[in-house]
Amino acid sequence: MLSFPSRGIQLGTEQSIPATSTRPGTPGLDVFKIAGRSISGFVHSFKTGDPRRVRLPFTTHLEERLAMYLEYHPHVRSYQRGDASLACAKAYDLVTPLGTPYRINYIFAGKPHEYLPDFVGTLCDGGLLIAEAGRESEKSQGRALIKAEAAQRLAQIKAGVYWIGADVNLSERRHQNLLRLQASRQPFPTYDEIAATILKHWPWGDLRTIHELVRFFGSRWSAPEVEAAVWKLLGDAEARGRLLVDLTEVDLDLSTPLAFLHPEAPPILPDLLPNALEETVSGDASPCLDDDDFALDPQISIPGPTFDASALATTEQQTLFHRNLEAVTAVLTGMKVGRVAAASGMGTSTLSRLVRRTKKLGQIACVPYATYHRDRALHPELQQLIRKLYTQPVRPTVMAVSEDIQLKQLAEELSEREHQQISTPPYHQIWHFLKEISGEGPIMDARSGFKHLPHERTSPTSFVLSIASPALICQVDEHTMDLLVVTPDGIVITRRVHAAVLICVKTAAILGAVLSLDALREEDYMRLVKQSLEPKDRLTMLYECKHRWPCFGKPAVIFHDRGKIFTSERATQVLVDRLGITTEQAPPFAPSAKGTVEALLTWISRKFTHRLPGTTKSTPADRGIYDSVSEAEKAGITLDVLEKRFIQAIVDAYMQEWDSLRRGKRITLWEEQVREKGVPRYLGSQDDLKLLLMKAKNRKNPATGRYAITQSQLSFLGRHYVSPGLLDRLRGKEIDIYYDRRVRHVGAC
Repeated sequence: MLSFPSRGIQLGTEQSIPATSTRPGTPGLDVFKIAGRSISGFVHSFKTGDPRRVRLPFTTHLEERLAMYLEYHPHVRSYQRGDASLACAKAYDLVTPLGTPYRINYIFAGKPHEYLPDFVGTLCDGGLLIAEAGRESEKSQGRALIKAEAAQRLAQIKAGVYWIGADVNLSERRHQNLLRLQASRQPFPTYDEIAATILKHWPWGDLRTIHELVRFFGSRWSAPEVEAAVWKLLGDAEARGRLLVDLTEVDLDLSTPLAFLHPEAPPILPDLLPNALEETVSGDASPCLDDDDFALDPQISIPGPTFDASALATTEQQTLFHRNLEAVTAVLTGMKVGRVAAASGMGTSTLSRLVRRTKKLGQIACVPYATYHRDRALHPELQQLIRKLYTQPVRPTVMAVSEDIQLKQLAEELSEREHQQISTPPYHQIWHFLKEISGEGPIMDARSGFKHLPHERTSPTSFVLSIASPALICQVDEHTMDLLVVTPDGIVITRRVHAAVLICVKTAAILGAVLSLDALREEDYMRLVKQSLEPKDRLTMLYECKHRWPCFGKPAVIFHDRGKIFTSERATQVLVDRLGITTEQAPPFAPSAKGTVEALLTWISRKFTHRLPGTTKSTPADRGIYDSVSEAEKAGITLDVLEKRFIQAIVDAYMQEWDSLRRGKRITLWEEQVREKGVPRYLGSQDDLKLLLMKAKNRKNPATGRYAITQSQLSFLGRHYVSPGLLDRLRGKEIDIYYDRRVRHVGAC
């Protein structure tokens, strides 16, 4: 054991404790949680150490940004979660070569504790990597500093590093660029040939753009293949520190000048993350400032009027005033707060508070006991009751509050309890009190009259406009349409149709949309993803659309809610493990987090569902005298007709509308952004896309659930399929079948 008495830190082994340990373990660990927090999503990592197990969970957006930072740091060989339980790692098939949970022992307030860092890993030189993510305000307080020092000491012993990824040192622009590169690092059949040819004609250090390379090599291969190969080259080069582009300053697009570093030159490292943060004190206490927080130009004087010290009554007060004034002046001219406080015989927090009050009030703040705060004459419990009455949903007036019988009853109760007369506050006293507190946030919210208060703005800039490229962040959600669907002979088969849509947040363009008569299942979500990856020329021709629907590509991030079809193991395997897409989960009870797709679902209800024959409009009161059944039978709204009208509404109506937030037509915005920024494409085998469909289970073969090839034919769902070439080669073998349960498209594996 190594102990550090200066900060009360004690280090122990970093390995996970065996199940036979006498210690009960770390509380808060759960299969579906990491260190007490719910898993918010998964990233595809090339640095897990196992090419077949590539998923890495995260619980916050800062953890995701830190994971991408480690993914593209040249000195990081591999990394893993350090705070996941063994059950969690087993359930999600996580790679944990260093063991999990990775415990670091320390002592805080005289008691032993265990610190579980967010990420641990191995550096290229074999050293230990420990990384923690969190907000600066959280990681610069008492207990967090003790944890950081314990991890830093252990990293030094293991010849490694300890990094803190806070909101102030993880660049959002660089993170979006890394997401774009990460979405393009999946291999495809012609990549090796194209990459070798491009590197042969692209000398080290020469500036090229993707547009130039596509024009030069586009005659030999298709433009999407050349573009995808260049993006993959950029991603691999950035992971090795060989890309001569500052990703914190530029947004990567097709016109960005690009160059590669010479192989013999040392790699380019991203901005170094700190291993410690300056300590602050939260709450009402003043922070202890040990740096140049108040450093100003020496020519700047104390604001406000000056104060004549001779007006003070005693010599002691004059001495204290001059001492305070000299100390504040020294800090404002650039000296250290701690050093000035020690020389003046003052506390560091006292001097820090005095500096802030002097900057606000002037020299009068340096006078002992010259500025003070007078409490209200109104009893605190009466103040609390007045607040409660004033914030009632009925929004009472000041007169109604002053005449409430509860005030008189509370005044009598206080008089008996405190053995002194406490009278009921008069109208003018209540009026002045309510006038003082009327500007407070909770009071304004309660008096606003809104049933649901709008969420506060969390960013000084627009989130939609800050997204760098199309399909970088996509949102997906399911929706129900109150609509009668009939058979060709007029029999109503359902009163509710289920739909799912996937939309690009940058341009509000729809990449995919599917319908189902039943509740959506995993295979419906896979159909949606498959439709988003493929061109839709055949679809628009089939449904006789008037306009093109050129919106397709591979999303870098898919943002979804907590629906079972989005969080299932099958969805994670397909999106994260196979396609390399990052999945993010919205917080509960926060539909505004998926504002783009929620606005689309509102558009579908108002401008599509309620305008079709057979709509039920949710309730009989909304429907009125409209006969939904007869109108549905008369119009013949079958599922095929509904799908045709649904796709036509998307292509010919929604995509052609003007978007007031993005200032343009949605189809035009998509095409312009794709021409300028590019979009990740799926260039893998089309047979692999068939594997996104539903996997069939043979009930006659319960052991494996697979299908057998007998007599050169295959029996599937009551039908016999014959293929002389293929089935003859597979005779006597068992195969897996993937199919679309709606249109019976079959693919064998």
